[in-house]
Amino acid sequence: MPPVLSRALTGPTAMWSACRCLKPRICCREMAMSSDILINSAIGETRLAHVEDDSVREIRLFRNHNPTLVGAIFYGKIIRLSPEFQAAFVDLGQDVTGFLPLTLLPKRPGKKPKDLTTLLHEGQKIIVQVTADAAEDKSVKLTCRLELHSSAVILHPFREGAFVSSRIKDPNRREELKQFGATLDLKGMGLTFRTEAADLANEELEKTARHMIRHWIRTVENRERKKAPYLMAQGPDALQQILRDYGSRRYDRLIFDRPACLKAAQDWAANFAPDLLPHLHLHDAPSPLFETYGVEEEIDQMFDTRIPLRSGAWITIEQTEALVVVDVNMGTARETNDPMKQRLKINFAAAREVFRQIRLRGISGLIVIDFINMSGKADVTNLLAVVDNLILEDPQQVQRSNLSAFGLLELARKASHQPLARQLIASNRPQATVDTQALALLRQALRDAAARPGLPLKVTTSPAVMDWLETHPALLDQFTRQSGSKLQLTSSRQKA
Repeated sequence: MPPVLSRALTGPTAMWSACRCLKPRICCREMAMSSDILINSAIGETRLAHVEDDSVREIRLFRNHNPTLVGAIFYGKIIRLSPEFQAAFVDLGQDVTGFLPLTLLPKRPGKKPKDLTTLLHEGQKIIVQVTADAAEDKSVKLTCRLELHSSAVILHPFREGAFVSSRIKDPNRREELKQFGATLDLKGMGLTFRTEAADLANEELEKTARHMIRHWIRTVENRERKKAPYLMAQGPDALQQILRDYGSRRYDRLIFDRPACLKAAQDWAANFAPDLLPHLHLHDAPSPLFETYGVEEEIDQMFDTRIPLRSGAWITIEQTEALVVVDVNMGTARETNDPMKQRLKINFAAAREVFRQIRLRGISGLIVIDFINMSGKADVTNLLAVVDNLILEDPQQVQRSNLSAFGLLELARKASHQPLARQLIASNRPQATVDTQALALLRQALRDAAARPGLPLKVTTSPAVMDWLETHPALLDQFTRQSGSKLQLTSSRQKA
């Protein structure tokens, strides 16, 4: 019987942490008492939220009607070489062509890539992995440097040796993992120990590595019985991505709102991350998971460009084609006897909220923050110390500039996934995309159907949403199976 959780009570019981800031006295951060990953499995999408001490830190959407090929492995066939780009175009089957640069062929120790035509030829069969989906006029991006992921290790089928993630900082554990990796029988493959491996027993890591190696060998053996091009291995689905990327001891619990998803997670963890099993839980409270933890409210606020601070100040976030601009404004903050100290405090609070919003909204690329002007080098040094600590807490790579004479700070944040706003908000107007509205309708309809089991449910919606749902009949069928009710859609107005 899986553990069942209801909403935990919170209160003024937080403890103060030993601060890791460069300037500890100015940090004033409370130690995280809880850090949970919430997984909401809905019709047409899986939604994830990271909640830390009642504060939503990150939200991810995995939508079934926008499938991705990223991570999939193909046995492809080269159909054209492009010497000017030093790349090959690879037929993956199903009318999909991929772009393979010369620089992403398997690494050869001590050797630089040679000319394209000396390594590849048209008609050649080749194993490749998708690293990026097709976008506009660009083909699917490919690599021959395959990676198979679990939460603790990465298997490299075409690269020998054992490696340790640079995020594992303890020199003793790094050396121990290097020596342990050298003792493993990797069958001519390579292995990287991820951050999670630092806290796991070597026996668990070996068990996971052996399972992944056996799985890969079976996958390659099946290739001999099939004709190229064909799909050798699917990329990870939404649940597998979540467990791979978030199945870490950094989080106390992974809380699911559907027993079937919890069971699937337990099956995956048993093979790839046994240490994760005690952290998998089922939410069983009267209110929906995301409403219980305040995530729905955060999603609604994603449409706001102005975010208020407790002091009465606010920040605004504006997306342009080239960059994201953040402005810190005094707003209605009351003047004090020490205005310079007040400005510094507002900048501290703004910096923390900016970094929370960056993670929450999945913002990446160039970000420019216009802080309130301060006087004195000490204030600037203290603000940058807070920023540096926030950078350390960000799971993505972030670089910063120095603060300019005009109070501008530039950040460069590495992309990890599509920005949340791009999935939720229409590009031509500040309202939800049609698919976002349609999926929200299905979530609400499920709740309404639960109150009237077995009875038909009539819903009036916009013509655009109605058209979208009618072109995705699988979602309507899923609704009927899950609810036991038939959804009857009517348009709010006649189509033009």
